[in-house]
Amino acid sequence: MANSDELDEYDAGLELTLKKEYADVFKIFSYCVVTDEATYLCNELAIDCVPHAAYLLFELDLQDVWVWDRNRPTRIIPRAHVFTTGDVTVEQLKGEEGELEKALPTGVLDQLRAHLSADFEDGASDDSDDGSAPDASGEEAGATGGDDASGAPTDN
Repeated sequence: MANSDELDEYDAGLELTLKKEYADVFKIFSYCVVTDEATYLCNELAIDCVPHAAYLLFELDLQDVWVWDRNRPTRIIPRAHVFTTGDVTVEQLKGEEGELEKALPTGVLDQLRAHLSADFEDGASDDSDDGSAPDASGEEAGATGGDDASGAPTDN
């Protein structure tokens, strides 16, 4: 039990040190970027977004970076290039209004809408090939009943 308690104390000490350092360096950075994997503070930021069929790929280029990671020997690095498919939250901590918009990708929603509508149109034309097309008798494959001429269901 003593080893477990010592490890917990050591872990809590690392976390407290990291929180204190974060509070100290927070005021010297322009942006706070939070991803599923890590939290970053940086002074220069560029984000690109590439829509794929099932997800969005975010590419972040950060310069003059502080990384929230208690296991790093040094948390301040000159540059980080991050790829993620998860959520990305960006907060502007200081600077002129409009600087954040310059860092964000332009036209992402338009690209995504165009991509999704193209996928939807492709999917709509492929619906007849999904194995549920009516067979020669006019019934869907695997159906247990059908409709008579009046539209009322019938049992086969």
